Amino acid sequence: MLPPKGVTAAPGGECYGTAACQQDSRPPRWVPRLPDSMVLWPRKRLGRTRGMRERQHLKAMVVVTAAAIVVMMMMMAGMSSPPMSMLLARLNESSSFPVVSGGVVRLWPKDENCSWAEVRFSAGLAGSWLLSFPRSGNTWTRYLLEAATGVFTSSVYNSSRLRELGFLGEGVSARRGTTLATKTHSLQPLARHPDYPVVAIVRNPAKAILSYWHYIKSRWSPDRFIASASQGTYRTRGFHKFVREKLAKWRRTYVVAITNSTRIHLLHYELLREAPLPRLQELLAFLGYGSTDSRLACLQHHLDGATLGAQRQDLPYSSREVRAMQAATQVVDKLARTRGLPGLPDYTRFPN
Repeated sequence: MLPPKGVTAAPGGECYGTAACQQDSRPPRWVPRLPDSMVLWPRKRLGRTRGMRERQHLKAMVVVTAAAIVVMMMMMAGMSSPPMSMLLARLNESSSFPVVSGGVVRLWPKDENCSWAEVRFSAGLAGSWLLSFPRSGNTWTRYLLEAATGVFTSSVYNSSRLRELGFLGEGVSARRGTTLATKTHSLQPLARHPDYPVVAIVRNPAKAILSYWHYIKSRWSPDRFIASASQGTYRTRGFHKFVREKLAKWRRTYVVAITNSTRIHLLHYELLREAPLPRLQELLAFLGYGSTDSRLACLQHHLDGATLGAQRQDLPYSSREVRAMQAATQVVDKLARTRGLPGLPDYTRFPN
């Protein structure tokens, strides 16, 4: 295409005045100007921009919708009624389902021979602690104590789920003297009342930590006591960080308790599972409380109760973590034997 008549091309583009074009001494270069109907790139660019904006808007809508769904699920999970109703419906099918009436709990109302067994508050009882690392059988031990004695245990916590399952001592202070023993996972209550006897429930850290991991990950499950998280979570950094932190807590819990408690009784979870009634009678003797033969006979048929956790076989730990657990158990075992207490059992004998 030739330049218009009387116009000299200028370097880098079009020129519409002869004088202006002649000021540059470089050789002229003619760049033709295309008709507007032939210019395609601006239209294409406009289409890309519009598409990008639409995709961004779509992504924003997806994120907002997902966040709203998560919030709704959390709110629904926070309401105790729907999840708890599912759990209670399952428990109602068994004879171990308790019935709460006022301040009294009937443990086994569907068992004709044991429907008389009730649990109540008492008065004038000395305080004592049920200390354990989480997921070591503390709540199950409370169930055994309440069933054997007919007296509520208490807790420094206040779980609405456990209250609905018949643990009416939740949140009741040990100083009231109305409960047999008080659950805690913390060492602080022991420091405030060092004169109280301590029952330290010890479980294999490999099993306790794994159970605790599933418990934490099943926070929104309607049946949290026996729910399980995906085994894929074992392959995350979060899991192995959790193992390191909780193993340190497991060791410190029992080292401090054994070293500083005035009176202490070690209750080994594995041995309690193996022979519940003999170990329970030893525990009652330590607490200075007895039980009737009729209660123990009924308990023999309802040992699990409503809160016995799931028993898992998997051990997804690295060799380094296994060595760290062995070292921690050796420290606790040595301290216990030095104080004249029974040492830790051989955990390889117990699959759960």
